[in-house]
Parts: sequence; structure tokens; C-alpha cells
Amino acid sequence: MLHRTRILIVDDNASIHSDFRRILKAGPTRSSLEEHEAELFGDIDAPRALPVVELDVELTLAHQGEEGVARVREARASGEPYAVAFVDFRMPPGIDGVETIHRIFEEDPDIQAVFCTAYTDLSWKEIANRLWQVDRYLILKKPFEPMEVRQTAAALSAKWRHERERARAHAALLEREARLQALIDALPQGILRVDRQGRCLEYRLPPGSAASGAGAVPASLEELMPRDDAARVLELVRRAIDQGASQRMELSMDAGGGHRHVDVRITALGGGRAEAILSLTDITELRQRQEEERLLREREIALEAQVRALRELSTPIVPISRRAVVVPLVGEFDARRSESMRSALLAGIVARGTRTAILDVTGVPRMDEQMAAELERTAGAVQLLGADPVLTGLGPEAAQQLVALGISLAGLRTFLTLQEGVAFALRRHKI
Repeated sequence: MLHRTRILIVDDNASIHSDFRRILKAGPTRSSLEEHEAELFGDIDAPRALPVVELDVELTLAHQGEEGVARVREARASGEPYAVAFVDFRMPPGIDGVETIHRIFEEDPDIQAVFCTAYTDLSWKEIANRLWQVDRYLILKKPFEPMEVRQTAAALSAKWRHERERARAHAALLEREARLQALIDALPQGILRVDRQGRCLEYRLPPGSAASGAGAVPASLEELMPRDDAARVLELVRRAIDQGASQRMELSMDAGGGHRHVDVRITALGGGRAEAILSLTDITELRQRQEEERLLREREIALEAQVRALRELSTPIVPISRRAVVVPLVGEFDARRSESMRSALLAGIVARGTRTAILDVTGVPRMDEQMAAELERTAGAVQLLGADPVLTGLGPEAAQQLVALGISLAGLRTFLTLQEGVAFALRRHKI
């Protein structure tokens, strides 16, 4: 595949321009018949057949060094730079070839150059002292051999093209590395590269840590974690390298900020290297949340069991006669449980035609303001249905608590014991 190549000729001799045009843009060679005719009939003036070196050349001609430098500057700015510049050594009255190439190199750091000279006032060492980029120019003696010119142009053009491709590939690689590094820097994990002996080769702390980034590399795993944990991690590192399978474990260790949980994931580096990458993730907050959720679930389960037990024990309505019932209250009462008890009692009063409802609070551990308020509501609801509420089991401590709260339960008949309340109900209804 031919690549179009831009070549600059800088020479003060117009005939040299013609030679370069003929050599670098030569047409096909003559046929063998034409060659034999030239040999038999002495066609000495006919142009010599040139060896074919395939080139697709765009030539630009300049007569002085300053003009050549300007052309290079313009080509570079337009995005269509020259690959090769052939520069004559002497071009009076302007600058010489060495100075011309020096300035050309300043304008375009990629261009390749060729000195064209029949003789020079400077030695190669002196030229090299002025042009230290010795890998970017050649010296071509006049008179030219067309094969040398074409081969030089082809070789330097290919070199220029390959160097540009390599520079683009290198720039793309650097860009990719920068993106990967940015991605790694954004990861919340610490990254560690180790060999199968446990030596740390690279280390990056997670963002937000006391020394985040690529800080000082610890010498071994034992500098990062307790010896027993380091031995367990090293065993998994070797297993990952030998088997080519990722490994995982969790460490629990004491750090500067307290007890920490760390998730460790180990992956063999591959490529025939006896190394592995360790990803270290601090999961302390996750484990704390999980522990809190576990405790919350346990409390919920315990509460549900308690509620079920209380429901089994709560508010049975015990009829003691056709007109009287007893409701023994046991345990703590909240608004929900009190409402359930009240609804059951009122439904029972209506269903049985009850005239006396005994509320026994012997099993209530303490008499607080909420419990007193619920008793008052229940007693009021019982009275609205035409029955008489009776309170039993109210001991001295409970009475003192009610007094301290300023609750009198006035209008509610009370008895010290359940037996007294039952006896009252039986006498009242003569049963």
C-alpha cells in the first residue's frame, strides 16, 4: 500500500529541483526493445532507466533556507507536515544548510532531513555539534545516484511514518493508562500487589484513609496485618497463583480507628508472573449495620413472641354468674392491648346481659398514668352499657402511685381482693 509523502527540496539551483522532480516522480522504465535500440544506435542522450522504488510523492520546492523554514512552519500549522527535507549545504547569500536544518528541526520535531553537498567547510563532528539529533538526518554526496535518492526518500519516509504511528500509539497508551489510573484512584478499595513470598511490590491505600494514594510500600504482608492473618492471606495468594482462581477471605483486626473488618479479594496477575493483586475493602460499617439489623430482628422476634404470649393470657372474660363477669388483667398494658381488652369486654357485656364487670388488676406489675387512664375509659364504657364496673386487686403500692399521679378513680367501686369483689357481685345479684 502506497502512502502519500510530502517532501521538501531546499536548493538554490533550479536544475537540482528538476533532478529531484525527475528522480522522485519518475515514470515507468523503458521496454527491453527500447533499451536494445538505445544500445545499438547510441541513444546516449536518452534518460537512464531508474530502478523502481514505489513512492507517491508530493514535492515542494524552495530556493533559500529561510524559504524552506517558512514552508515547514506553514505545513506543520496546516496539519500536513513534510516527512523529509532535502537541503543543500551551500545556498548563498542566505543561511547555510546546517542552520536551515537546525531551524527546520525547531519548527517540526518529527521531520527527517538530508544534507545534499558536493563539499563542505565543516567536518561531520562539527555538524553533529550543531545538530545533536544525529538520528534524524543523513548526508548525501553530489552528484546524486538516482537509486540512492529514491531509497533515501523511501527509507526516511517510512521511518517518519512509523515514528508518528508509534507516537500516536504511545499517546493512546498514556491516555488509556491515565483513564485506568483515574478509575483505580476512584475505587474505594486499597490495592496491593504481592509475590508468592508475601513481598509487597505496590501498595495503594483507599481514598479517605490517613495516607491515601500510592504511599510508602510496606515490605511484606506482616507489616499490614497480624502474623496469623498474614499467613492465611499468603496461603490464599499462592493458591490463586497456582490455580488461577480468585480467592476471598475476611479479616478482623484492630486499627488506629478501632476494630475493623476488611474484605480481602485475591486475583492472580497472570501472564506467567508469580504475583497476585489484593483488593482490600473496609466493610466495618457494613458489618455494624448487619449486626444492628440482626439485633433489631431478634428484638422484633422477642416482642412478637411476647405479644403472642400476652394475647394468650390477655383479658379472658370469666363469667361467675348469669349477670356478673371477671376480667383478670395480667402484665403490661399499652393502648393497643387496652383497646383489645375493652372491645372484648363490651362485646361480652352486650352478649350476656352483664350487670357487673369486675376488673382485677392483681397481675398488673405497676399502676402508671396510662394504665389508670385506660381503666377509667373502660369503666366509663361499661357504665354507658348499663353495667357497674368494679376494680379489685389494687394494692397499697398501686394506690400510692395513683395518689402521686393525682388520679382518684372516683366513682369506681374498688375492693382489695378479687374474692371480695366476687362476693359483692354474688350478693348483689343474689346468686
